[in-house]
Amino acid sequence: MNVCLTCKLKEKYPLCKKCARKPFFVERARQILASMNDINSLKGTYNLKYAEIKNLNSSSFWNKRLSDKTYLEKQDGMTKDRIKIAFSFLPRKSKKILDIGAGNGFIEELLSQKDIEIFGNDISSVSVKNLKSKFDGRFRKESIYDMKYPGKSFDAIFALEILEHVPPSKIFDLLTKIKRILRKEGCFIVSIPTNEGLEKMKNNPSGHVRTYTENLIRAELKIAGFKIIRLKTLYAFKNFYIFKKISSKLLRNKWKPNNIVLLAKIA
Repeated sequence: MNVCLTCKLKEKYPLCKKCARKPFFVERARQILASMNDINSLKGTYNLKYAEIKNLNSSSFWNKRLSDKTYLEKQDGMTKDRIKIAFSFLPRKSKKILDIGAGNGFIEELLSQKDIEIFGNDISSVSVKNLKSKFDGRFRKESIYDMKYPGKSFDAIFALEILEHVPPSKIFDLLTKIKRILRKEGCFIVSIPTNEGLEKMKNNPSGHVRTYTENLIRAELKIAGFKIIRLKTLYAFKNFYIFKKISSKLLRNKWKPNNIVLLAKIA
């Protein structure tokens, strides 16, 4: 996607007024700025001067999507790998964790096998009810923008398939809140989708408001004061998942990754 000449020449903002009204154009511009490591220009795009993808995320939206209990074993290959990798990033010494936007509780299925104090929240009352019925933990209906936990409460915080639901104008406020409740040496474990073709979808079935790339999530976490310790990319193969997963390690340019799982700590 080409950036107009006016946008290229502007010093204060990377987009002209016309371009700034196009949310997917703005998202693409963020990706470009992140790939150029132009952090100062990138920072300037995270305010309401720039259009955002329509935010569908509400309690009712997620109550409908989480109305049926489901389990990790019934998920596709990439989802299973994503959860297992996120779990493997959790240090053995972690004793108190928070799962932000816990949803179906896939990570809780693995966490519940360990001697860990589990906390979780979700905007969906249906999710919280199901989580309480399935796991021994402290779960509550709560907006991720209004978390009430004391400072430095958790050894690890999970945000699995969450950040893509956070509008750009709110992302750094959320990351600041996460830093506040994460212990000094604590772990922030994230997964996000990439290359999903959101702009080409007729609707937005998962309520995503961001289009991430590896460079962009790296840049946002750096701005927020996190450093990435580990990162893995995953591919959403519908057929022959295991075979193609192995092939992707040898043919790195054949497919574009569809998910990123990372471990970060406070810098």
